[in-house]
Amino acid sequence: MRRHSFACILPPDLLVSLAREATHEQRLAVLTALDRDSSFRQARAEVAARLVAPVRLALAAAGGTPHRWIYDQRHSESPGPGTLVRHEGDPPSGDASVDAAYDGFGATYSLYWDVFQRDSIDGQGMPIAGLVHYGTAFDNAFWDGQGRMFFGDGDGQILTDTTRGIDVIGHELTHGVTQHEANLVYSGESGALNESISDVFGSLVKQYRLGQNAAQADWLIGADIVGPLLTPALRSMKA
Repeated sequence: MRRHSFACILPPDLLVSLAREATHEQRLAVLTALDRDSSFRQARAEVAARLVAPVRLALAAAGGTPHRWIYDQRHSESPGPGTLVRHEGDPPSGDASVDAAYDGFGATYSLYWDVFQRDSIDGQGMPIAGLVHYGTAFDNAFWDGQGRMFFGDGDGQILTDTTRGIDVIGHELTHGVTQHEANLVYSGESGALNESISDVFGSLVKQYRLGQNAAQADWLIGADIVGPLLTPALRSMKA
């Protein structure tokens, strides 16, 4: 059985909890985000069910260079990539979201390569695609299980531009690592383990990029992308 995970940084249980405490106007935004989250999860599950398991190849000896492809969705919700704006080796595009996604992919690759000698998500130099400006005021970011990470711009209340969270990028790409290494079912206890591993490595990506040790780190997840309804962060790893 293929066990792709459609893994979002903003989980539905948090949205449900938020809806209970929000004002009427805020609740409409939360319920809209929750409805879209449910629709996308269903669509991805249907796609994943038709996929066959990949053949694992022998690890390549070369490595050390990421292969990044960043696309501008121009607020479309199409699953296909939009316009290619920046790929490996290109100079900054001038679009802050495009460049933040590119840099975040690079930071995640650096942690896995420098510390663990892992060449990308699958250990074999897998190219990573980032699709930015996904949807209109889309309140989430997710790994689709097929080598792509989608970034919403946020509505400014629940989330802001999700490309700003380097720990969020590390979290989501780690779902891909888990997928290729353990292929955990994204449900129940194995799903919780999947999320926990991603939170840990998301924090490590941020710490590595900032040159921090464990004591210096804030261990907050998503502090750089939350809006006023979720401040100061999506969750804390300190406890």
